[in-house]
Amino acid sequence: MAKSTTLNQGLRAFIAPKYWPTWIFIGIAYCLSFLPWKVQRTLGTYVGRLLYKLAPRRRRICDVNLEICYPNMPLDERNILSKRHFESMGQGLFETMTSWFRNSDHIAKRTQFNGDEVINEALAAGRGCLLVGAHFSPIDLCGIQLARHIEVHPIYKLQSNKVINWVMERQRQRAYKKTIERSNTREIIKSLKDNKIVWFAADQDYGRKNSVFAPFFKRECATISHVGRIAKMSKAPIVLYDYTRTESGYVLTLSHVKNVPSEDDVTNATRLNSLFEEIIEPKKEQYFWTHRRFKNQPNPEDPSPY
Repeated sequence: MAKSTTLNQGLRAFIAPKYWPTWIFIGIAYCLSFLPWKVQRTLGTYVGRLLYKLAPRRRRICDVNLEICYPNMPLDERNILSKRHFESMGQGLFETMTSWFRNSDHIAKRTQFNGDEVINEALAAGRGCLLVGAHFSPIDLCGIQLARHIEVHPIYKLQSNKVINWVMERQRQRAYKKTIERSNTREIIKSLKDNKIVWFAADQDYGRKNSVFAPFFKRECATISHVGRIAKMSKAPIVLYDYTRTESGYVLTLSHVKNVPSEDDVTNATRLNSLFEEIIEPKKEQYFWTHRRFKNQPNPEDPSPY
């Protein structure tokens, strides 16, 4: 894999005073990543409770999403779920720190992987595999653990903060043999032709371009159409990736996806969204409810619910 421009720039490009606050955060994150796992869980819970009080914009996004997706849930239950979500995101912050700075061996003993047979079957045809999943709070840590079991090429989005981007790319290159920026379709196809596994977290609103509108918890939302189109083009099988934080660690599970791709992009997106709903239900609080999932409306003249 060719090294990214950001990584090639090295540290010299990021020593200007405007980056100093970020470097202070990185230094604190490095130290916190070495705390015991149970201590991180406890601190993460309290950090999440603090963010719930100090981040009203994110709290409103979460509350709007929960109201859209669970309109029949009593308000007090939705409020409790919102608070638990922030606690989970606080724990996820510590998990991200750990994924950045600790060796993956550190948490391996707490991780259970279920999927060897599934992935072997998927790769047997020699067309690669499209791994699809959703965004849950332990995504970074579980991604690093997934790479211990299978060679996976994750799709990623560049971050606006160049220092954070630099740190994340160093972490990715340590964990993955190849990563692919989300707009680089050529590299996605190349990985599939090499019979590799490409990982999409395909549950967020990336804009109207290259998206179709499909129901998610019975509400139409912009859903990327890449997965179905690439599956049709490459004939690569699709596998669902589910990962969960438990009381004692993490469980990673792979399962075959049937009936995708079809000839219709909306049908494909609807099927994938329904799968995401299924894996969200047992662990609602771990899902990324603070993402503006419904920011684009089917009618572009309709206002965002946020």
